[in-house]
Amino acid sequence: MSEIVWLSGADDLTTATGEAPVVWHLRLDRPETERLAGGATLSAADLQDLASKPDAGMRALRRRLAKILLARLSGLHPDEIIIGRSALGAPQVLHPEGWHISLAGRFPHCLIGLSRPPIGVDIEPLDAEPPPEDSFTPTERLALQGATDTTLITRWTAKEAHAKCLGVASRIDAAEMETVVFGAGLRVVSREGETHVCVRAEAGTVQAVAGLPDSGWR
Repeated sequence: MSEIVWLSGADDLTTATGEAPVVWHLRLDRPETERLAGGATLSAADLQDLASKPDAGMRALRRRLAKILLARLSGLHPDEIIIGRSALGAPQVLHPEGWHISLAGRFPHCLIGLSRPPIGVDIEPLDAEPPPEDSFTPTERLALQGATDTTLITRWTAKEAHAKCLGVASRIDAAEMETVVFGAGLRVVSREGETHVCVRAEAGTVQAVAGLPDSGWR
């Protein structure tokens, strides 16, 4: 099984080895994060892509950081990294080939996932409002009666990570995905497929990382 490499903060950026997925948590309001992001520039295609998105400034900073991370992992210069979008609007590594990327953010928090197999990440503050009841299936609502807000937020982040891993975040509702406890993590199933999700609580947030069942992550 591959151990997920969890990185926290600008000072924790290291070069991972092997095929393990890397998940990097940063605060975008820290000066050291902005300084690190200065090592990458945005191309004209990046600027055109991000201009129409909400919170374009935050997304631009996040994309520069993603280029920094992938450059460290691939051995390329950050400005050689090309990130585009799939047909459904999900971020996609176009160069170098063979990498999957997932991005998540609730300002000031940012989560970047990079892996050889498909990956999906999501992050929510622990003090966020829990998702509405209709975000869960009838089976989930029965199982989660009396659950804490943290548990409900964790299930929500798992669903978001699942949808991103399968590349369908733009076209699937939370209630179309069902979560169940699976070992130390969660298993999420929808008609698009199944993922296994690792979760952790760190720096006042819940962080979720989804991979396909045969990824063998832990």
